[in-house]
Amino acid sequence: MSSSKDSSKLRRTGSRPLSDVSLEEDEVLIDAFEATLDGVKVRVMAVLERTCVYVDLTGDRRLASKKDLWVEAGKHPIRRRGAG
Repeated sequence: MSSSKDSSKLRRTGSRPLSDVSLEEDEVLIDAFEATLDGVKVRVMAVLERTCVYVDLTGDRRLASKKDLWVEAGKHPIRRRGAG
């Protein structure tokens, strides 16, 4: 069951660049999800305006453009911003 802070909006699914995943103005991606960068699975730790912080295969944190990170849209957690 979804809490009142979770987004319940139906979204298009499928693989696409993270930059193409649309969010409502009051929604944010919950950090720590998987994405693909240059054919390699990485763990996204923080989502910024146009870039993301991800952990590479050696465990180092690095920056990547949202357009270069591919995700399965509709499969990562999104929550609404708000008090509480």
